[in-house]
Amino acid sequence: MRILLIEDEEVLASVLLKSLTKQHYVVDVVQDGQMGWEYTQNASYDLLLIDVGLPKVDGITLCQRLRSGGCFTPILLMTAKDGTKERIQGLDAGADDYLIKPLDLGELQARIRALLRRGDRPVTPILEIGALRLDPSSCEVTYNNKLIELTAKEYSLMELFLRNPSRVFSRGDIIEHLWTFDDPPQEETVKSHIKYLRQKLKAAGAVDWIENVYGLGYRLNPGKGEQGRQGEQGKQGGKEKTQVVASPRVEDQFQQAMGGLWKQYEGLMVQRLAVLEELAAALAKETLTQELRKSAEREAHKLAGVLGMFEQDNGTQIAREIEQILGKDGDLSVGEKRQLLSLIEDLGKLINQMGQKVDNQTTAIVPEICSQLILIDPNLQLGSQLQQLVECMGMCWQQITNLEDAKNFLQTTSPDLVVLNVDEVGQRQESLALLSELATRTPAVPVLVLAGNDELVERVTFAQCGARGFLAKPVTAAQVWDVSSQLLQRTRSLRINVLAVDDDPLILAALRPMLEPWGMRMTALDNPLHFWEVLQSTTPDLLILDVDMPQISGIELCQAVRTDPQWQELPIVFLTAHREIKIVQQVFAVGGDDYVIKPVVGAELLARITHRLERSRLLQSLSTKDPLTGIANQFHSRRNLEHLITQAEKNQQSVCLAILSVNDLRQINIKYSHEAGNQVLQRWSRLFQSAFCSGEVLGYWGNGDFVVGISGLTKPEINHRLSEILTTLRHQIFTAFDGDRFQVTCNFAVVEYPSDGLTIQSLYQTAVGRYCFH
Repeated sequence: MRILLIEDEEVLASVLLKSLTKQHYVVDVVQDGQMGWEYTQNASYDLLLIDVGLPKVDGITLCQRLRSGGCFTPILLMTAKDGTKERIQGLDAGADDYLIKPLDLGELQARIRALLRRGDRPVTPILEIGALRLDPSSCEVTYNNKLIELTAKEYSLMELFLRNPSRVFSRGDIIEHLWTFDDPPQEETVKSHIKYLRQKLKAAGAVDWIENVYGLGYRLNPGKGEQGRQGEQGKQGGKEKTQVVASPRVEDQFQQAMGGLWKQYEGLMVQRLAVLEELAAALAKETLTQELRKSAEREAHKLAGVLGMFEQDNGTQIAREIEQILGKDGDLSVGEKRQLLSLIEDLGKLINQMGQKVDNQTTAIVPEICSQLILIDPNLQLGSQLQQLVECMGMCWQQITNLEDAKNFLQTTSPDLVVLNVDEVGQRQESLALLSELATRTPAVPVLVLAGNDELVERVTFAQCGARGFLAKPVTAAQVWDVSSQLLQRTRSLRINVLAVDDDPLILAALRPMLEPWGMRMTALDNPLHFWEVLQSTTPDLLILDVDMPQISGIELCQAVRTDPQWQELPIVFLTAHREIKIVQQVFAVGGDDYVIKPVVGAELLARITHRLERSRLLQSLSTKDPLTGIANQFHSRRNLEHLITQAEKNQQSVCLAILSVNDLRQINIKYSHEAGNQVLQRWSRLFQSAFCSGEVLGYWGNGDFVVGISGLTKPEINHRLSEILTTLRHQIFTAFDGDRFQVTCNFAVVEYPSDGLTIQSLYQTAVGRYCFH
């Protein structure tokens, strides 16, 4: 766990640093509030330990600024003053806890452990999964009650994984969590720590607990050994378990798919090899033509680009050497001819051996997987009715009646949607923990929660744990499927849409199993002449282009894309078998964002795509979200509201528009400062985001106006739903910079399309004219 200590007294800072590092925390230390602010803007911390009496920016002001900026990291304030007023100011500013100097180090460590236990996921003081236990108070890790001796970094790694089960951590993520700014390691260092931690866990009996997630990083996985042991225990206990079939891991799926692709395209490989063998025969007879030489060079280039994808790196090297020899100017020397004959013979043997190897394996081309829907609920009638609703669509619900079986099943399966009855399948806290785990997966699994309580606090709890939808029981199958289908549609719309253009069908076929397990939908195009119409129809989030293609190259396609204003910001990643610096320079000169050398390695391609998309999403977020509240801005939310009305008109539904406005925001800014006004807006936005997370359109239009669009409900129903939210808003208490406490009133109104207006503007004008004071 990583802590930022902001303390200007050098002796105390030194003592605290020594105490915290002894507990295996990673600690950055700064001496003033301004530097503390800068550190928090450039790194992620699990806890902030802040002295109140800091130079430049004091601790309470810093705390206010952090909370106003949307920082939710736990904050523990320290002060030498034992005054009630200062403690109230600190807590009102957003601090989570308070300690009076002189500090008791034991109490400090206990409070830190307590704060680190808070968050979206309910956890116990002892971190444990199966027989593996980590005790933060003693810094001991045991497996089956046997102590595992770990170094400080290995312990920190173990704690990181146990606090975030099933979350995938890249090497960069691990560096950010476990190393300070002063000692950044190389990524290979992370690999070494992972290796030694695995060895120690294996020696203790925890085999394969740290999984290498193909293309992304590492995560905790109980492993086959533990699952087998638990399965035996279940049989011995006489309790019959639900039989579930575990889906293969992503890397296993990829290897299976690649074996199937070899079988599918083995004829193409043989054809390419045949051209090279024809060249060898012509060399032996001294009848080689320039046309055959060029043709053989092209086929060698294509073989070099694909053989490595089937773990035949030696084949790639051989094909590349053949291509280089044939690509030279002038006639071939006697030595080059002899070398070519030897290389072609070696390549032929390798391709034949690969074919025999695949023949001896059970391989299949992995079909496109239909939606996998999971219902975790003991109500068998509900499961049967849901299945009847989707049978005509070729879809299937799988029902699991208890939480323990569901957790075991979901360890090896990533469904498209889960419907979770949090009250009737097991312990509520365990249900919430499963909900949080599914929400933090890569990619995240959308969950619709069924619960018996429809209070706002319940909705907020489920939303904080990661629920995408909520229904209050009793519910019908039709209601569950209606919300489920909306979530599926929304999830699919959020999938990354990739357009890949390459004249080699084998490359395109191999890209699919690399990308699709991570939520990327790939459109393959092997004819670049059809590029523009396919680009317009698929509207991709990212473009993959091969450099060398007949008729029109990837370089030329990129130039065409960059001249169109609609596509100037589209991320473009190039594929090329060339290593020449001239080609790389061309790629960037025409507007390419990145390139990957063939044969494509899945992990590298995924990392580069993820990097480009993160940058693209950041730019899109800046253009569509209000920077202060973090929700959709006026332009973006208005467009979504217009779409909502269009859909409602098509489905003959009503649409209600609710306007909730901060009363006298300008006076609050004048009297208490803009930071106080920002604090109001940010707290309100968090409440609204928690309350409206089931498909409603939520936006901030400036000047204190929040707008919510909801389809399918009438004005009385909306007013009833708003009543709890309005009560919550009225009870909010805010603290100004000078310690003054104040409350804020709300103006609100609900209008309905089409009875109150036919356009967004007319509805808004009607709502403002009907404002109610609350």
